[in-house]
Amino acid sequence: MPEFIQSQKEKRTFKDIVLDQLHKILELSSDEFRGGYTQKQIKGNWVEEVYIPDSRKRISQAIEFFSFLLQPVYDKDMKKKSKEIKKKIEDNLKDFNKEKILKDEFRINKLNLMKELFEELNYLLKRVGYLKASSRQDTRNE
Repeated sequence: MPEFIQSQKEKRTFKDIVLDQLHKILELSSDEFRGGYTQKQIKGNWVEEVYIPDSRKRISQAIEFFSFLLQPVYDKDMKKKSKEIKKKIEDNLKDFNKEKILKDEFRINKLNLMKELFEELNYLLKRVGYLKASSRQDTRNE
């Protein structure tokens, strides 16, 4: 596996990056899923509008990039599941573009499909033993 260098003292493996992305998804999943909105905040004598990001979009994007990271280790089952889920995502987008569903329904549908993808990715990691490390083995030494 290629190594990614964070500093001269610490080398990071591809597996470390995958674990970091998994950790990020777990952090995002602990927040309430809500739509983005603008909030007004008083700053002295003026009011500033601050955008609060849509947490559904953030976790969907994090899961999507997690799947991109793991594509090199996809097995036959995961390739099939990924293709099925991508088709559902495309159909959801088509429905939204044809105004068959509202924006909020589109985002909720996409979030649910991304949860399905995340679940399948976790089954993949289990099947291929990707996260296993022997008791003597640190992920940095792979």
